Amino acid sequence: MLPAVQAAREAARRAQCVNNLKQIGLGLYNYESSTGTYPLGVYSYDATCNNLGHSLFTFILPQVEQSAAYNAINFAFPAGGLTNSTALITRVNSYICPSDFRQIPYTMPNPPGQSNNAYSQSSYAGSAGTLDIFRWYYGCTAGSGYAGAGVEILANGAFSKLSAFRISDITDGTSNTLFVGETSRFINDPDQVFNEWDRALWFSSAAAGVTRPQGLALTIPKINAPLLLTGDIPSSLGGLNPGLWDNNPANFNMGQFGFLSNHPGGANFLMGDGSVRFLKATINPLTYMAVSTRNYGEVISADAY
Repeated sequence: MLPAVQAAREAARRAQCVNNLKQIGLGLYNYESSTGTYPLGVYSYDATCNNLGHSLFTFILPQVEQSAAYNAINFAFPAGGLTNSTALITRVNSYICPSDFRQIPYTMPNPPGQSNNAYSQSSYAGSAGTLDIFRWYYGCTAGSGYAGAGVEILANGAFSKLSAFRISDITDGTSNTLFVGETSRFINDPDQVFNEWDRALWFSSAAAGVTRPQGLALTIPKINAPLLLTGDIPSSLGGLNPGLWDNNPANFNMGQFGFLSNHPGGANFLMGDGSVRFLKATINPLTYMAVSTRNYGEVISADAY
């Protein structure tokens, strides 16, 4: 009986995860209806180069019945800092998959080794598509903004740094574009604290040899790919190189850059039309990448998922 009971419990957890993503989808839809755009993927820096890092999940708090937490946030101060700690330690149940490993403690203003970082667990991230916007960016100069093009490199997914997209920008169709997916913690994750709903920035890991982004994720790695230590990343890549994914199989295994669930065989994803799909870990990489871009014009058959 034990395997049957365990399977039934996992089925219930997976159903709750699907419901969480639908709630996030409603939040995104209502946000877009009221503002005309989807939220910024990351409010990473302000005009004076202050490192802020507020995430898309913070911006939709009023739309997921968390107005009190939202109203307590001062967006002029960094996400995770003591100034915003009262709001940012709020546990948002719809942001946590019940199959994800609970972070112990899951909310506290000063977790050991994390120095004054207020945080609360999340199991989800927005899709940035296939471009490594975490490493490919322009430097910020106070008073003149970003060097070069003036903005960070634009993601080709539904969400990007410092940019908000309209429905009309999703030319591939909202039903054919990934918006949000699962980013649960790894089994025996070396970091006590990882993936917070309030922050979407490069994560300076407390564990030696592991660095990764949070808040946004990429579809270059396979679904449920393993955690790849920094020392195992080919030096020629320096991260995920968007021009080399096709001839560098190592990119497929950089799980800390991608989507991860603790459901057997794959992960749940929210599509732009509000539907939720379970994508298998064995999905064709070309299909997986194609469905994550918002405006590349790929034609994807319904049976390709």
